[in-house]
Amino acid sequence: MRHRGFSLIELMVGMLVSLICILAIMSAFAVYEGRKRTTTSGDDAQQSGSYSLYSLEQQIRTAGSGMVQGNRYGLWGCPMEAWSSSTKRLPLAGALPAPFDTWPLATRAVPVLVADGGTDAGGNVLPDVIGIIGGNPALRVFKAPVTGTPDASHVVLGNSFGINQGDYLLGIRSDGTCALALAATAPDASNNITLSVPGSPSTGLINTVNSYVFDMGTEPVISLYGVDATSHSLVSFDLLQRPVNGLAAAVLPVADGIVQIKALYGIHDGSGGAGEDPDVVDTWVQPTGAWSIGTLTATTAAAAAAMNQIKAVRVSIVAQSKLPEHASDYTNGGSLVLFPDQPTVKYTITTQPHYRYKVYDTTIPIHNALITKYF
Repeated sequence: MRHRGFSLIELMVGMLVSLICILAIMSAFAVYEGRKRTTTSGDDAQQSGSYSLYSLEQQIRTAGSGMVQGNRYGLWGCPMEAWSSSTKRLPLAGALPAPFDTWPLATRAVPVLVADGGTDAGGNVLPDVIGIIGGNPALRVFKAPVTGTPDASHVVLGNSFGINQGDYLLGIRSDGTCALALAATAPDASNNITLSVPGSPSTGLINTVNSYVFDMGTEPVISLYGVDATSHSLVSFDLLQRPVNGLAAAVLPVADGIVQIKALYGIHDGSGGAGEDPDVVDTWVQPTGAWSIGTLTATTAAAAAAMNQIKAVRVSIVAQSKLPEHASDYTNGGSLVLFPDQPTVKYTITTQPHYRYKVYDTTIPIHNALITKYF
């Protein structure tokens, strides 16, 4: 009996058909995998942008907590002195690490300030830095009057309700400065509080009676937010430089995939007429010129008046995908416009066409500034 099988030609034809099928399957799989990676990368950018805006919005909405009356009693705008771990932190002794190295050495007690990022050598718009100050008092909201003669290690208050051991107290000095001190003990029966303030008696919490102290709680926020151009991430820095989990203070990542932050001030300038609500935003301005951080932090009456006009902050965040697109998939025109509904103060941001971008934009009223008209 003769045994029949496949001839060499038949085997070669079969292998060729199999290879064609494998190539077709792999090509379809590669397209699918590429689309999946693109979608996943875009989703990651959306999540990073959404989380970044949420984090910033949460901080800005609570800005000014613990010092809501400071605007009426000489606190807002005062140059701050603060100590942490037996080291003087504020005013700054030198420039901070990037991207916060342009922040002024004198930090002032203002709920929200914005430092314009400027432009690079090629004219590209650089990210802004946002500074936020606020507290977390457990009970006390309003100021506490100083009734006894203060010194570097004690302060006597007319009413110490809500102030506990471990709270940070922000006090006003007669020279227009203010200082942050830690309550080393709870108030005694005479409302006398022992403070933990390194330094000479002339640099205590306050230096005059009939002044005021504000309870900032156990975890006051005096932080900066910006964008790390190297890692493309939203980062923060604690100006008090408190250690985190036993590690030295450093620039901390908040969310990755962030390449741009820009902010505008919402200003009430009275242009709406005499009967207009004083908390209405009349116009939006960039943090430059008369509204630059250098001008707002100057010790002038004009700076104080300008800070009182700030009623809201509008923030725009740009998130970028991590996965570059194929050239055939390029759809980006090379730029994005932030705040497009404000033609006089909008920003045009240069982008890379092989990445995807998502813009997040929100307006945040400074609530703790608005309620001061009632108190």
